[in-house]
Amino acid sequence: MDEKHNIDDTFLGRWIDGRLTNDELAAFKKTKAYKQFSIINKEAQLLESPNIDIQTALKQVKSKIQEQQKKPKVIKLWYSIAAAAIVVISLGIFFNSSKTYNTTYGEQLAIVLPDGSKVQLNANSKIEHKRFYWTSNRQLKLQGEAYFDVEKGADFVVNTNYGNVSVLGTKFNIRSRKNSFELKCFEGSVRFDNTNKTSSKILKPNDGIRIQDDTINTTKQKQSMPNWINNKSIFQTIPLKDVLEELEAQFGVQFKTETVNINRTFSGAFTHASLEQALETTLVPMGITYKFTKNDTKIITLE
Repeated sequence: MDEKHNIDDTFLGRWIDGRLTNDELAAFKKTKAYKQFSIINKEAQLLESPNIDIQTALKQVKSKIQEQQKKPKVIKLWYSIAAAAIVVISLGIFFNSSKTYNTTYGEQLAIVLPDGSKVQLNANSKIEHKRFYWTSNRQLKLQGEAYFDVEKGADFVVNTNYGNVSVLGTKFNIRSRKNSFELKCFEGSVRFDNTNKTSSKILKPNDGIRIQDDTINTTKQKQSMPNWINNKSIFQTIPLKDVLEELEAQFGVQFKTETVNINRTFSGAFTHASLEQALETTLVPMGITYKFTKNDTKIITLE
């Protein structure tokens, strides 16, 4: 490995993630450092990113060294152990660190994952995945809603509070919010395993499932992509509470619903361009009136 590789800040990260060129990898394997980093790498993969206070750990090691000041050979040994331990711990935490993407109310975000898979994140949503080893361990966590266009390769798994969605290469949409869960397959196939692993379903194109009150229902759709990507939310016989939840995600409002039956079903749509227009198209047809709080226009009371 030449001097250029030694001072390249991205070199080790690219090596860990399997993205070195053939020439770079061949040159690296000829160095003495390769064997040492290979050992450290294997040890780091065994770590589960514990909450380790490195400074405290170092102080404890130094304290041990001070107790052995009259034994020079032991001091040298402890220094070696301390240095090796700190390197392994630091690398372990670094290699197990996560990358997080968030969206706020009314925001969408386009994401390209390390393997080229694409994610479109809907409003008030979050995904998280490991920074390294992605190509061999394609797993991420989702809170909220996202549309996935997955490149072929190793298993691709999306973890949600309701269960896990597994695919090889396909296009699908997941909506995992507080009150409900929806999964729609647009291309290829996906498998859903619920949190307790008591139920498993395979979805083909146009298939969907919806979880409401712990009950899994199958659905059908003929869209080529989710409506929300085009800034429109469409509902077919959906409880009003789920519609309100989506209004909250898109416009950052809160609803007071004490005097309204939010389990009534709703069929219709609203666009994401205007809160007033969205309220008119969803609430008025159901005979529900609304008013904004004087001191906080983000709180809406339904009557």
